[in-house]
Amino acid sequence: MTKERSIPFAFDKISGEILDAAQVFHEKKDGFQIRKQFHKDEVELYCCECEQKLNVSTSKYDRLHFKHQPKSDYCILKDEDLSQEELAKIVNIIKSKETDRHKELKNKIAQRLTKVEGVKADSITIDNKFIIKGGDKRRPDVYCQYLDKELVFEIQLSELSLRYIINRYDFYRAHGMFLIWILDNFDIHGQSQFEKDIKYLTEYQNFFKLDENHEEFRLMCDYKYVFLTSDNKLLTKWVQKSVELREINFSYDCYQIYYYNFGLNKIKLEERRSQIIKAEKEAEIHRIEQEKVSNATQKVGEIINKIKEFKKKQAISYFPISGLIKNLDDYEISVLNEKLNLRESKKNGKPPINSWISTATQEDWAFLDFILNANTIDFDVNDLDQNGVSALEELIINKNLKNTKGLAIVLFERGYNLRPEDEQFLFEHYQMINMKDDLDLFRIASRLTKRQLTHTLFARSSLIFILESLKIGQIIGFSYKPTEWIAFANNAIEHYKEYWNIIELAFKRFGQWDKLILLDKKGTFQKKLKNLNDNMPPQNTDCNELIQALYPELV
Repeated sequence: MTKERSIPFAFDKISGEILDAAQVFHEKKDGFQIRKQFHKDEVELYCCECEQKLNVSTSKYDRLHFKHQPKSDYCILKDEDLSQEELAKIVNIIKSKETDRHKELKNKIAQRLTKVEGVKADSITIDNKFIIKGGDKRRPDVYCQYLDKELVFEIQLSELSLRYIINRYDFYRAHGMFLIWILDNFDIHGQSQFEKDIKYLTEYQNFFKLDENHEEFRLMCDYKYVFLTSDNKLLTKWVQKSVELREINFSYDCYQIYYYNFGLNKIKLEERRSQIIKAEKEAEIHRIEQEKVSNATQKVGEIINKIKEFKKKQAISYFPISGLIKNLDDYEISVLNEKLNLRESKKNGKPPINSWISTATQEDWAFLDFILNANTIDFDVNDLDQNGVSALEELIINKNLKNTKGLAIVLFERGYNLRPEDEQFLFEHYQMINMKDDLDLFRIASRLTKRQLTHTLFARSSLIFILESLKIGQIIGFSYKPTEWIAFANNAIEHYKEYWNIIELAFKRFGQWDKLILLDKKGTFQKKLKNLNDNMPPQNTDCNELIQALYPELV
């Protein structure tokens, strides 16, 4: 509970004078004279702030002072927590209420309000109406009823403490009244604490004083205006405008008045600014995208023209074009494939790759090697022509091409899958040209999920034939008869010593080891095995990835 304090001023209702405690009680004799008059009812003392009756009290040191009567209602001057600075400001407010300027403004406001449409003339009071709510009361400088609203005007001629300002706002807001400060001496650009308190007290940042340049009731409103610059910067500036009461907006959320809603307009302009920024970003993205499309189209066009040029002159190397394609990004590659359209287009019922192979001469070998190795160029090597002929068949039957095996390897590396029809076709043709072993390798290549291992498969075909023979239990890739397993094993241990660990493991994992030992009647293999174990060379691991892909049992 806060302590009560002495009151600096008292209004004598009998004489109509305001008594300054500091002056009255300065001389002890004068002070006790006032006390004597008070008890003889020759003076009738009231608080200048709340107009409740005051006593002339004394302390244990015979110090006289004005004080509210016991059980009096709330008054801000009773609050012991008031600082001396805050008290001094309230004293200045009380003093200012008796100045000619204060009286002039009260009368002008009241007189002009009588002419405002919507104001009830008989509701207007000047400094003589207490707003009483419960045990709390306030006396505004001017009061009136406007339409369905109650308005109270407080005139500010001196600095107000924040406590005093908030006290007034909270009281009137709690009782549904609109408090209008008439800030006669307020500098909107000032930096005093009072000016800062006033600026940030209201969310609308509208400040009013009486516009005395007009005979009718008008308020001069200083408000913070928010706007967008031509370069989309959000700025604010202070604007002054004379407004009529009908132009004023009333907020029932906080019981504040405003002409210009700074907060709402700021939000709208922030949204507008965001929309402009978004539109600018989208425009920039579109510009970049268009530039990207244009650049990609130009770059791809140049590559396609070079391919046509190189093909026309039957160039022996496409290395420069391969370099250009390698440097394309994902989007440029998509544009290249869109322009080439090799997956969808067909000429005379043939997919492009089938057509190129069928019509190629030896001078076109470099082009075929290039197009098959260009993995970023999209086409289906497994596509068939209208007669069901595959690219592999076209390659084999083309008599104008040499070294078709090299192109066939690239074809499988590109993802070609061997069909039963291909096997029959290849078997017939390879039988004539003694290339049956390649058919076995093509079968094995079709099992690879990592087709980039195809070249390693053909480069290490003898090792793979050894492992495949052990897996299927049938010798392939070598000229041995089906029963010559000892000769097969002796050849493996003699000529593939650097891979022996994996070969021996294959013998055992695929169930051929025990059979081999039983067949080794003369012990030739076991003798070679002992010699190898005594002088085992470093084992080669260059085929580990390929072996893992084809024979996971050996990992």
